[in-house]
Amino acid sequence: MGKWGKYKKKYNTKWEGKPGIKDWIGRVPNDDTKVMCRYCKCRLRAHNNDLHRHAQTSKHRSYAGPKASAPLEYPNGLSSYNNMASFDIPNVLHPTAVEEAVKRWLLEDTPSFDHAGFVVGDLEETAVIMCKSPGVLAGVPFVDAVFNELDCWVQWKYREGAELYEVPCEVATITGRARRILLGERLALNILARASGVAKKARRFVQLAQAHNWHGEIAGSRKTTPGFRMVEKYALLIGGVSTHRYDLSSMIMLKDNHIWIAGSITKAVHDARRVGGFSSKIEVECRSVPEATEAALAGAEIVMLDNFEPQAAKDAAANLKDLFPQLIIEVSGGITDANITQLFSPCINVLSSSTLVQGYPAVDYSLKIIKPGHDPRNPTVTMPRSSSMQVDPITSQALINSMMLSGDGSTTRVVDAQGLVQEPQGLVQEPQGLVQEPQGLVQEPQGEELETTTVIITTTEDNISIMESTEHNQS
Repeated sequence: MGKWGKYKKKYNTKWEGKPGIKDWIGRVPNDDTKVMCRYCKCRLRAHNNDLHRHAQTSKHRSYAGPKASAPLEYPNGLSSYNNMASFDIPNVLHPTAVEEAVKRWLLEDTPSFDHAGFVVGDLEETAVIMCKSPGVLAGVPFVDAVFNELDCWVQWKYREGAELYEVPCEVATITGRARRILLGERLALNILARASGVAKKARRFVQLAQAHNWHGEIAGSRKTTPGFRMVEKYALLIGGVSTHRYDLSSMIMLKDNHIWIAGSITKAVHDARRVGGFSSKIEVECRSVPEATEAALAGAEIVMLDNFEPQAAKDAAANLKDLFPQLIIEVSGGITDANITQLFSPCINVLSSSTLVQGYPAVDYSLKIIKPGHDPRNPTVTMPRSSSMQVDPITSQALINSMMLSGDGSTTRVVDAQGLVQEPQGLVQEPQGLVQEPQGLVQEPQGEELETTTVIITTTEDNISIMESTEHNQS
């Protein structure tokens, strides 16, 4: 909620002419403080920010269809979205596949009892997702699916693909029952952290290509995390690069092991064509120009120059393009953002790198329930709390008198709801001669003078040491 979020505002007729809002906005009869969404059949506060955030939710975009992709006028410069990725990219995901994956992940994280959830109960709460390190926002459809499965509602403040470099910043709010929000907390943050890390790395590669005016494709390899491939491949698209082949069924790639076992490149390509037919491209991993030439003559559409030095790769690609102008030439092996610029060549069509899905740093996100007096940014603690206790004289006396030793020499204390120490009954024996009542250490305050007593108690197996210091302050 913004600075003025607690104050009620009224329906503004200017919204009826704003792109991204005018198509779905409607009045609520007899209530000017609310706005109706014609697509989602829900009521919203008559706040400009609330309307823009609602228009970004996956639920609204799903119901609104093509009209939901109309450009939005973001309040206060909320979005810094870069046009490298399309708003329509989430449509590549199969909704059932996302839903089934989310169910598996939720069950993996909570296979039986939710003991901590018992503590917070089912009261409705609102939480905020904070981005605390620079990144590119990715993974929104998966996070939406997580909280949709838990009957919670997510409102995003940024479009997917937005570059989040002014951090910390709030990227979304979640509303729902407390224990359900917390059930999805870690899963949602894990998805965002990894997907945003992939997208950030991919965006960096694309920016380098654009800066050098190279028009080929950058692709992420199949070296993805088992069980998490869909998210990582999707994040590559959000970052602006290609996914390469999604799995072994997506394209026929003949690597060195296939060729060695088959006996030759030509035989491997011919056998692959028999089962792949016209609908599948064949790519062959090559270590020299003669191998690439044999693959092209055998009918392969793509050759991969594997682990070539940059200049050797550019020379080989130029020779092959002279012989086979339609041949797609890919270069792979050891490509990072530190050396990729050395491989930009008009004769190279594709640069593929495993660092996009293997070597990315995760982006730091956190989720905090919004409560007065608590900072959702969760700042770093810079000074530890003192180990001494500040107590008043009466509590000091009660604490000293209640020190007990159990049979194994450890210290036992019982504290009641008011913070006073109570003696346990019948559990331990009163230590003899170990604690003496302090005489004359605590004085009643006189007149305007205030007295503070600090008690430091150290216990060991054989001894208890008690140190007190008294400070006098004028009120």
